[in-house]
This record gives sequence, C-alpha cells and structure tokens, in this order.
Amino acid sequence: MAAAGDCLSLWREENDGLVAKSSGLDGSVKKTAQECQLAFTKLLQKIQGLPAALPALTLELTVLYNTLLFDIQQSSHSGEKLLAGIDCGLRRVLEACGASDLQLSLEDRWHRVLEERFPDGLRSSLHQLAALQGALWLAAKHLEKAEDLFQLLSAGMSPGPSLSRGCQNRLLSLLQVWHPPDEGPSAPLTVQSVRDLKSLLWTLAALLQGVQELEADDAPADLALLQAATTGLCSRRLLAQIFTLMGRYSLKLGKPQVALQHLRQALQVDFTFLPALHQASLLYRQLGLLDAELEALELLDQALEDPAQVTTESPAPHFPIQTELFLRVPPLTALFAPTLCPSEVKYLLAQRCLQAGRVSEATEHYLDLLALLQEWPLRQCGKPALPRIPEVFLEAASALVDLARLEEAVAVCEEVVARTSELVPKTLCIEVALGAEEGSSLANPHTLLQKQKRESLRCVLWRAAAYLIQGWAWARRGEAKEAISYLSRCLNDLLRVHFVNTGSTEAEMERVWVSEGKVLPQVRQLALTGRGMQFLELGQDKEALRDFQHSLLVCPESPTAHLYFLHTLWKVGRRQEAAEHWQKVHLNPVLLEENPERSLPLYLLLYEKQMKFPHVESLASRLESFTEEL
Repeated sequence: MAAAGDCLSLWREENDGLVAKSSGLDGSVKKTAQECQLAFTKLLQKIQGLPAALPALTLELTVLYNTLLFDIQQSSHSGEKLLAGIDCGLRRVLEACGASDLQLSLEDRWHRVLEERFPDGLRSSLHQLAALQGALWLAAKHLEKAEDLFQLLSAGMSPGPSLSRGCQNRLLSLLQVWHPPDEGPSAPLTVQSVRDLKSLLWTLAALLQGVQELEADDAPADLALLQAATTGLCSRRLLAQIFTLMGRYSLKLGKPQVALQHLRQALQVDFTFLPALHQASLLYRQLGLLDAELEALELLDQALEDPAQVTTESPAPHFPIQTELFLRVPPLTALFAPTLCPSEVKYLLAQRCLQAGRVSEATEHYLDLLALLQEWPLRQCGKPALPRIPEVFLEAASALVDLARLEEAVAVCEEVVARTSELVPKTLCIEVALGAEEGSSLANPHTLLQKQKRESLRCVLWRAAAYLIQGWAWARRGEAKEAISYLSRCLNDLLRVHFVNTGSTEAEMERVWVSEGKVLPQVRQLALTGRGMQFLELGQDKEALRDFQHSLLVCPESPTAHLYFLHTLWKVGRRQEAAEHWQKVHLNPVLLEENPERSLPLYLLLYEKQMKFPHVESLASRLESFTEEL
C-alpha cells in the first residue's frame, strides 16, 4: 500500500508539474504542446498499467482529461479514438466499483457511472471528462446524445436565470442549469478548467445549432442562437465570424441597419477579418454610403497589401482547446461572401471612385491595379469581380485623360491596341436568330463559331475605344488633326462589323443578344460627334455637319448630337433648316434630355461628359428669336 501511495504522489507531482510547464507558470521554459501531449500520454500509460483503484481514479481521470485536451488540440487522433479513450476511462471507473463485466454502449456507460455515489473529487473529474464527451458529440452532430448527457449531469441542480428572450433551446437550457462541482484546492491540476470548457460548450452548442438553422433558412431562430453564441468563450476571430454571420442574415431579413451594427461589432473585435470588411463594403454600397464604402474597401486593400497584419486563424490560446477545433464541418467560411483578391479590391476602389466623380483617387487606384495585374495572376482569385483586362485599361486611360495626364493615357491605350490588333478581323459578319434574347443564342449547339465571333467583336470594340480615347487625349492637347486621325481609326474599326439580318425586318432588335451590339453604336456616335467637334476647331464646317448628321442617324436620342447639329447648321448659314430642326426637337423635348436608361461602359462616361455642348442657352435663344421672326 505504501508503494501504491508513493506512486500516486509521484504521479500527482508529475501531472501538476506538466500543467505548470505547459503554461510556463513555474518560471521554467514553456513546453510545446507536442511535448506536453507526449508527456501526458506516457503518464496515463503508467497509471493505466495498474488495475483500477478508487483512490487513484480522481488523478487518473484528470490525467486522461489533460491528455485528451492535447490530443484534440494536436488533432492527432480521430473522433473515434478520442471517444475510445473516454470509454476506457469509464470502464476503469466501473472496474474499480466491481462492475467491469457490464457490456454497455458508451451512452449507457455514462448513465451507469453517473448513477454511482462518488466523493466530490471524483465527481469533479467525471464532470471534466463528461464536458469533453459532450463537445465531441456536438462536433459529430450527435445533438440528442449531448442533450441526454447534460440532462444527467444537471439532474437535481437548481435552474439558473432563464435564457434570453427569443432563444428557447433545450441544450442551452441544460448547459445553463449544469454547474460542474468545484475542483477544490487539493484537486490535481488541469490545463483547462471545466468552467472554461462549459463556456466553450455553450458557444459550440449555440453556434452549431445556429449554423444548422442557417442551412434550414430559419433566420429568426439562427440569429437568436448566434447571439447566444457570442456570450460564451470565443476567440476574437470566432467572435468576428459570428457577428459577420449575424450581419449577413440580418440583411437577409431586411434589416440593413441591424446588419451594419453587427458588422461593426465584428470589426471592433477583429479588424483584420476580411469577410467582415468585404460584407461591410457591400452593405454600405447598398445603403448609398459612399464614403463609408470606400473606407471599408481601403481597409480591405491595406490588409491585403500587408498580409503580415492579417491573422488567418485565432491567436494562440492560453489553454489547449478552443471552439474552432470542433467546427470543421461545415466550415464557417463557406457561409461568408467569397474573399476578394488584391486586384479585385483595387478595381472596386478605382471603379467606385470613378463612378462618384473622384477621378484623381480613381486614377491612382487604376495605376496601382495595372501594376498589380502584372504580378498577381487572376487565376489566384475566385470568381473574378474584374471586367475583362482591356476594359480595365480603358477605364484607367479615360481617367488619365480627364486629369490631363495625356501622355500616360495614350500609352495605356497603345497597350490595348497592341494586345488586340492581332485578334481584330478584317471583316466580321454576325448572324443573329430572330427574337433571340441577350445571351440566349450562345446556348445553342452550333454556337462555338458565334462565341468566337463575339470575342472578335469585343476585340474590335476595345481597339476602337482605345483609338477613341487617344483621339480625346489629342483633342485635349489642342492637336485637332491628330485627334481626327485617331477618331477616324476608331470609326474604320467599327465599319469592320456587320450584323446580318436573318429574315426579320427588325434587324436592330435582333442583335440585342450581345451587350457589345449595344455598345457599338454608342462608340460610333461618340466618335462621330467628337470628330465633328474637331472639324469645327479647324474651320471645316461642312465635314463637321456631315459627322453630326451621321451621329444623329446612329443615335437619334443623343442631346449632344442634336445641339452640335443645330449649332453647325446655324454657323454655315442654313438657318431655315436649323429652325425647322429646332421646332422638331422643341416638340419632343425628350430629345434634349439626358436619357438615364442609356447605359454606357464606364470607360466611355467621362468622354461623353466632356463632349456636352457648352452654349445651350445662347443657342436656344438665337433659335427661338429666329423662329418668332419667321
């Protein structure tokens, strides 16, 4: 007996020493988790090498508990092996009670063990082990087994305060009632207290059930459970994930302000959690809060530029296990919006600044993006948020022209011309089936050729747009002849494209199945109007009048084309025609109003704004006076 007592004391001393060294509490060099796992495993093997005895059970179960904590942390064993370790511990408890021959399932063995009357120290060790058992069952989605176990553990205990309103949940109620026995000052040391583990269980139970409700599309229930999960033991990263999920599903319920509050909470606890930043930027955009949206995108951009500041996992805990270790299925990341890659964030920043008229900021972002595209392959991104690369170049070039950085704009456009020239055909005939809607023709079995033609059409448009922007740049420099040259190249490229009528008399309607078919006349109208303006600069009024007239044929709804046409008619002395055209326009005032439904590609918007006729009131006054005199 004395020898057994000596062994027990030595084992107790070894256990407590390992606990102290695992956390560095004894002032010695802190052991690594792997070293602790190995040391506890060896200690457990020594203890279980002897027959089970009641006096040693408290220490044995504590060592088993500590060992399993490190096994879980290191993910060195499967769930089945971990459960087998717990089962072995329960068998030895029953063996010490003289009931080792019972052939019971693990659930029934827990029932049998918890029915026994044990000293407080042993009861405390059993509750520690039961907490791990519950966590493993929850992770394996055995919710009913976990509920039954905590029903046993909380039997006879007085209920605590009721759950928060709107979250009536049986498992959480049982966890709230369960009060693990105090370990006491004389109990063997543990690397993680059972009270910490209870708080972890609360978070795990609420979160797993909340995610389950999310998958079932029961938003009110899942929000209540997720809210409950935030009150348990959470790392900063996990708490940020929960708040982000709450934000996403509050938005789904039509509560954007509540969603915004949750996303702010997520960023307050972990400002490097990228899905929260991304989700916040999307929500700010939906709410029309441009400054806040750009700030969120800026933070996201900075975080992606300096990956060292972004933690992809929770920081190392001060105890072995955290809730994340039990959340492998399903991964929470699958519930978030896909994380953007650096080039996508840069593009969103540039695009939103350009759309908001903050051209200087947009330009810098575009230039950063063009440099980034040379270094960061797009295949590393998920579903890309960027348009096609030539369109990014064209948007950058238009911003540069608007800022009068003309040489840079011309150089960027030259890059587009160089990349597309080999792909531009001499002529391009596109046949479109009658009544086809946008995109529908591409689904037909014989559409491979059509897809190839569509890509060729894109290349034609990109190169034509590059010439258009170069012409604009030369015009800004006061070089009208060079501007006319580039605008003529643009128009010549567009003449390569022919939409073939397949039998319908509504040929224009046939081609709406491709968005490029809508852009083509817009580019032609802008080029004709722009070239006409440059002819006016050179005093070539007849050529200007011809271009403005053709521009109206292409896009009869363009206010700018109408005004320049009227101005030029007046200038060349054809005032009667100008008055007649003015009366026609005056009877249909819509022709002089900007059409908000006329959607232009972003790279054409600034060009169109620069082309607006500057003397509308004086021209209208002259025409009105002349009309009254007739």
